[in-house]
Amino acid sequence: MRLAFTLLLGIGLASALAAQPDDPTPDEQAAITAAKLLKAKTAAIDAGLPKDARVSVKFVAATDATLLALAKHPSVGSIQALDATACTAKGFTALQALPNLRRLVLNKSGVDDKELAAIAGFAQLRALVIPESAVTDAGLASLAKLTRLVALDISDNPKISDKGMVHVKALERLEVLLLTKTAITDKGLLELKALDGLRTLNVAGTKVTAAAAEAFPDDMPNLRVVRR
Repeated sequence: MRLAFTLLLGIGLASALAAQPDDPTPDEQAAITAAKLLKAKTAAIDAGLPKDARVSVKFVAATDATLLALAKHPSVGSIQALDATACTAKGFTALQALPNLRRLVLNKSGVDDKELAAIAGFAQLRALVIPESAVTDAGLASLAKLTRLVALDISDNPKISDKGMVHVKALERLEVLLLTKTAITDKGLLELKALDGLRTLNVAGTKVTAAAAEAFPDDMPNLRVVRR
């Protein structure tokens, strides 16, 4: 899980290594200062993010007030909260004001179907990490709006089953998918055959059998192994 999570956070890592961040612009510095006033654990420029949204912020815990304040700073491109269970659809809807938000990482998310529908309004999102959510199979339909998503973590949610994979497989650009401790079986795994760009898939703690996990990469050109 730790390796896959590193991959999720590594979207844009190659470009970050190629170019060191410049000094913050006035708008970026304003966003960094605002995040620190909100008691951000870290707030800094991330060279792996697009030039118009290079500010990456991390909080131990976030609330709607945190998100409403961040929404005033369009240079924010990455938000992480170790505990986001106090955030609601109100806060996530406010974040739709960030035109270039690329990463949303909620380590303990508590996100439900209504809140995921609000998150689906982040048109430029590339990585979404929402483990320990309350999202249902039906609620996963909101993912259809996130057409640019490359990495998705919906692990630690027993409400997600084979039925939800019809929505996940529509995310044609996915390279990293974490389904750990969900209720999917071999049937749900087969639904994901359409994701031929997958590089990392983790189904540990599910009902996927060892035989199905071993055979799955055979027809997947970029996938070498299914972590189980």
